[in-house]
Amino acid sequence: MIMGRFSSCAVLVLSLLPQFTGSALALTRVPNTTIQVPLQPQNNGFAVEDAFGTVTFSRPVAMATPPGETNRVFVLEQSGVISVITNLASPSRTVFMDLTDRVISGATFSEHGLLGLAFHPQYASNGWLYVFYTGNTTTTAGSGLHDIVARFDTASGNSNQGVPGSEIRLIVQRDEADNHNGGCLKFGPDGYLYISLGDEGGANDQFGNSQKIDGDFFSGILRIDVDKRPGSLSPNPHAASTTNYAVPPDNPFVGATNFNGSAVNPGNVRTEFWAVGLRNPWRMSFDPATGLLYAGDVGQSSREEVDVIVKGGNYGWAYREGTIQRPGSPLPPPGFEGLEPLLDYPWGFSGEYQGRAVTGGVVYRGTKIASLYGAYVFGDNATGNIWSLRHQGTNVTAWTRLTGVGNPTAFGTDPRNGDVLIAPLITGRLQRLIATSATGDPPPATLKDTGVFGQLETLTPNAGVVPYELNLAFWSDNAVKRRWFSVPDTNQFITFTRDANWMFPTGTVWIKHFELELTNGVPASRHRLETRLLVKNGDGVHGFTYRWGTSTSNALLVTEAGLDETFVIDDGGGLLRTQVWHYPSRSECLACHTAAGGFGLGFNTPQLNRSANMGAGIQNQVRALSEAGYFSAAVSN
Repeated sequence: MIMGRFSSCAVLVLSLLPQFTGSALALTRVPNTTIQVPLQPQNNGFAVEDAFGTVTFSRPVAMATPPGETNRVFVLEQSGVISVITNLASPSRTVFMDLTDRVISGATFSEHGLLGLAFHPQYASNGWLYVFYTGNTTTTAGSGLHDIVARFDTASGNSNQGVPGSEIRLIVQRDEADNHNGGCLKFGPDGYLYISLGDEGGANDQFGNSQKIDGDFFSGILRIDVDKRPGSLSPNPHAASTTNYAVPPDNPFVGATNFNGSAVNPGNVRTEFWAVGLRNPWRMSFDPATGLLYAGDVGQSSREEVDVIVKGGNYGWAYREGTIQRPGSPLPPPGFEGLEPLLDYPWGFSGEYQGRAVTGGVVYRGTKIASLYGAYVFGDNATGNIWSLRHQGTNVTAWTRLTGVGNPTAFGTDPRNGDVLIAPLITGRLQRLIATSATGDPPPATLKDTGVFGQLETLTPNAGVVPYELNLAFWSDNAVKRRWFSVPDTNQFITFTRDANWMFPTGTVWIKHFELELTNGVPASRHRLETRLLVKNGDGVHGFTYRWGTSTSNALLVTEAGLDETFVIDDGGGLLRTQVWHYPSRSECLACHTAAGGFGLGFNTPQLNRSANMGAGIQNQVRALSEAGYFSAAVSN
């Protein structure tokens, strides 16, 4: 839901236009008593349902979709099979690649096997995919179980068939135990491959890996360059490393000479490390909107934790378990600089906020459930609890139980719409998180019911609803737009800032109306499309829209998931084209109207510093708002 947007060039407008010039006409501020919209969006109840009919997998532990695709979901089966759902509308399971001849996996609740899958950012052109698995092999470190990161090819001419014989190994790390393997693979927004690693297994970090950067490849997150870009570095020599990747030059431990207050030889440092001090980071994911990397780190006997992984972060294991000192652990050395988890929770089976094996999740950026948008959805494999989490920086602002799923091992997203998918270990039938009953007040059913307009036929607003215009309007598929706003009470004020976002009181409403010329260049052919409302509340904003259809007297509320409508446009000269107009979901409103953008996009100094008619003749809008008393303090030139 876009209320107006400006690019960097729009900032120039302020310096090019005269400051606060215009006529002496006065905008009179009056209260608005007619708008009746809920301050808070409805809260949903949640449940799960079968995501893809009766399609079933054997011990699914990860899900992924190649970048840019919308009709396939790949599923890792722990025993060594990569399967793919080839048509999400009419789903069926196809074996993409069988690696059981080299994967070593145990019984149902074992932690080793085929564990991670990621597609190269240019998969569409190169067909490369990367896997993490445990298998028996021999390296200079010895024979036996190894953690292996390898690249495979997709068959030429068959996108649903991998090539097992194409394996190229990147990292082959000898592993003394079969548990605590991590094994998640994700390409970051920077194009580098991130790899989660456990502490090698056992109890109490018995192999001594958790607080080392000059040992083996354990107990952290790696970041490597699979493309060996110019400027990237060769790995320091190690039995597990190969020449098939490089190290990004800005990795945090490149050139390190000190760690935890003790000297280290930079030639022995595992410069691949991005973060350290993790016990068993089971499933991680990037938020596609913010780029934040989340990981669930499985605890030992006291706490489970969720971490936001940052460059060079040390998450404390084995000195700490969650936010507490690990029972029996010595105190960290004086040079230790650890990061607190974003969230930790206690061990237990009985409570809705307990568990014994966290499963890292995904940030919801889907189109169907506005109340969940931007929340991190994760769970616990032991208790089956499925939660959502919200935070501001390092402070958790909400942690809510949504529903339950038996032994959730992985989370993913439906590439068609962003729905959260959950993989249950035992039943093997992927689940979809859905909204059920809602609590709270829904938006009014019609635009008339909102009380914004006194005359809908002419779009004449009620008292206290003020029109405004922007210097640089966001292009919206050739639509013609009009805008209004309302601050309901005259004792509520906007905080003006000349060079930053303004701050708005609770109850502020922005209205944006869209029309489309069905014959290009002919104003008389304008068709009313939709009218969107954005409401400011104490937590942020929420938005919804109304579709006019064939009416000019009222518009109807669009469903939470939004919708598409097709129009035939006459471009003149006998040229007709089809245009699809997208009515946004309520989640999409939140994608742009963020705190970073000031919530009311376009309602700021650079955009409003122009002359326009706000209902009292042509005048500078910033000056008019100031003189009418909308700001907490008068604005001078």
